[in-house]
Amino acid sequence: MPAVDLVRLNAEDRQRDRLGLPVRFAAPIKVNYTTANTGTWETLDDDHLVWRMRVSSPGALSLNFGFTEFRMPVGGRLMVYPVSDARAASAAPVRTYTDADNESHGQLWTPIVDGDEAVIEVVVPRAMKDQLKLRLTQVGHDYAGFRNIAAGRRSVFQTRGTSGSCNTDVVCPAGDAWRDQIRAVAAYSTGGSIFCTGSLVNNTANDRKMYFLTANHCGLSSSNAASLVTYWNYQNSTCRVPGSTASGQNGNGSLAQSLTGAFFRASNATSDFALLELDDPAPAAYNVYWAGWDRRSVEFPGSTGIHHPNGGEKRITHSTTATRTVAYGGGTGTTHVEASWAGGISVTEPGSSGSPLYSPDKRVIGQLHGGPSYCGAPAASMKDYYGRVSVSWAGGGTNSTRLSNWLDAGNTGATTLDGIGGSTTPTYSISGTITTSAGAGIANVIVSTGSASATTNSSGAYTLSGLSNGTYTLTPSLSGYTFSPTSRSVTVNSANVTGQNFTGSGPVGVQTYSNGTDYAINDNATVSSPIAVSGRTGNGQASTPVAVNIIHTYRGDLVVDLVAPDGSVYNLLNRSGGSADNVNQTFNVNLSGEALNGTWNLRVRDAATADTGRIDSWSITF
Repeated sequence: MPAVDLVRLNAEDRQRDRLGLPVRFAAPIKVNYTTANTGTWETLDDDHLVWRMRVSSPGALSLNFGFTEFRMPVGGRLMVYPVSDARAASAAPVRTYTDADNESHGQLWTPIVDGDEAVIEVVVPRAMKDQLKLRLTQVGHDYAGFRNIAAGRRSVFQTRGTSGSCNTDVVCPAGDAWRDQIRAVAAYSTGGSIFCTGSLVNNTANDRKMYFLTANHCGLSSSNAASLVTYWNYQNSTCRVPGSTASGQNGNGSLAQSLTGAFFRASNATSDFALLELDDPAPAAYNVYWAGWDRRSVEFPGSTGIHHPNGGEKRITHSTTATRTVAYGGGTGTTHVEASWAGGISVTEPGSSGSPLYSPDKRVIGQLHGGPSYCGAPAASMKDYYGRVSVSWAGGGTNSTRLSNWLDAGNTGATTLDGIGGSTTPTYSISGTITTSAGAGIANVIVSTGSASATTNSSGAYTLSGLSNGTYTLTPSLSGYTFSPTSRSVTVNSANVTGQNFTGSGPVGVQTYSNGTDYAINDNATVSSPIAVSGRTGNGQASTPVAVNIIHTYRGDLVVDLVAPDGSVYNLLNRSGGSADNVNQTFNVNLSGEALNGTWNLRVRDAATADTGRIDSWSITF
């Protein structure tokens, strides 16, 4: 790659900061590489070919790649990996993409890859080579450091990724009451160059659509939403004391959990919001949460921000001062919420833009636009401004400029909505090992020692972190469930404590059932993908979400039906969409007359010749 001008970039970044623009961490280098004009094809075996190219951009702290044409044939894969073996343990060394990553926008933007050299490699079945589409049009040269991942290579220009020392890690006690909401927040890059913060938000269908709320000034639009890369659970594993030297240095957060790509849904400059829908669900291992929201036009006695200051590990900021309705910058107006931070502990910084502000009821009331706060700021400047959800709700009055028709598509009129995590089950069993090492935790078990407490949030075998030697009380706390025993005392010492079990039962919550197995769609043929449901009572909902992801090169060929266990047929799509590729949408179906238990089928008929595809995945939520 051509050399980047660090002096010019640094000067531009100072100007960007003065203008309140989102933080830039990489210089975008425009290229035009395909498998036809660069790289090398070789025979891998009798049935497969391999193509490779090596990209070097000297001095880069990391690289990222933007493919504005990406279509991988069935059985093929793209891999991106660093050349050097001296890579950070916190970053995934090899990123792999398959035909499951084919999206209707036809693009693929990768997370960062450590170092200044990387290999891009494609393996395809020999017979499918002509179906591969791959065009690399941008290389992102990380000159500022999305995080300081290349130890010993820091330069005077590498300032990003380290937040101010006054900030508070989300794993600290200050985050104990906010464990669910913390899981909703992610750092992200767009265009392989800019980073901000955003959060998943719930909608009144409670269908776990991947709606992602952030700031309009972060520059997202229908033309670049596909370049969004979100990083989940990027946070330090220990609580660094706010104000300490350690808190002002790089942490050990991992960037390994990422999602690529999104579709633009709405934005409006007045309240500085943007809403995207991520084009893939999060793996269960990410344990994400969809935050609730409050669209009422009221003041709140306090507020909480969760964000990625300066692109660094996730932090939490509390205010015990009542919110104020203001214009951006504090003037007279009604478009923004002013939050004042107490005691100089925790602020926001560039990179926090788009992060959620929560009410004391743990609902999103705004997203960060900007403000004068910084570590060490005078008291009068310890505040920031968030575009109000109450204003964004109606926005500019159209579907593409408001939140209402996305977050309340059923027009329920709800003014508040609580958050939602993963689905619950009829019975609940908790068992495992308590150690003092870092790890996951028990589902909704409160660990208390006097006034200190922490709530952990995953089921099955568990590990509790941050416990020193001593006796602890474990208390199950899950709404609607009855546990036996109601609590347990355990003693933690140098040996692990095992066998602390809770069992319980309670109501079944909303659950999502899915089938991710590929089913080939051949010319003039019909195929079905089944989902078996058991252990449920009652009927479906009047508006039941059925999410369909079909890969096909001519969607106008397709007739798509939902077939209920009793054989009733609900048509979802009847040869509409013309020559467009793929079906990737959620249909709301009235299943109020259908019993839940039994085998549901997604049936797809290809009613023409020439184009084929597959059922990639589908799900039903009730």
